[in-house]
Amino acid sequence: MDLTQVPPEITCDGSDLDWSQAAAIEGTQPQEENLQGWIAFYGLRVNQEPGNILHWQGQPLRASRIRFFVKNVAWRYGFSFSTSIRSPLGKGIPTPSEWRYPGLCRYGLVLFQPNARLVARQVWESSPEQPQEVDLDPNLDIAFNVNDAKGSYGDNSGSFDIYIYVQVVN
Repeated sequence: MDLTQVPPEITCDGSDLDWSQAAAIEGTQPQEENLQGWIAFYGLRVNQEPGNILHWQGQPLRASRIRFFVKNVAWRYGFSFSTSIRSPLGKGIPTPSEWRYPGLCRYGLVLFQPNARLVARQVWESSPEQPQEVDLDPNLDIAFNVNDAKGSYGDNSGSFDIYIYVQVVN
């Protein structure tokens, strides 16, 4: 994969999305002993365009700085087993303007904060030894999704898991 054409972050339009339709995913303590202090979010959905809003202790998770990585990426687009995605980078090629997160990886995982103007970040890390680290708006929820063509999420199936370490709450 040549990722030199994929930016780490983009700003795009989210005004057409109904955030009340996003899946609320409640965090839990990780099952892995070496991840004490992390929050695990299991089974994030891939078939809803508004994505997955992360919740912790019954409230939307908000923070100004997090570290995170992904595990168990296992989903497909369309109805064929040949469209299987196993990497957070999806196909590893940038998408055109009609995709939900233009310029980020085709069928890749994306971190964003629900808003009319979306700042979306490409997810690439799948190791707790080298997690991604980002600064966020502490006034907005934290969400993840896959990058698919607008209006094309309904034929997706499968899921992925996210692990987050909150460094700064506000």
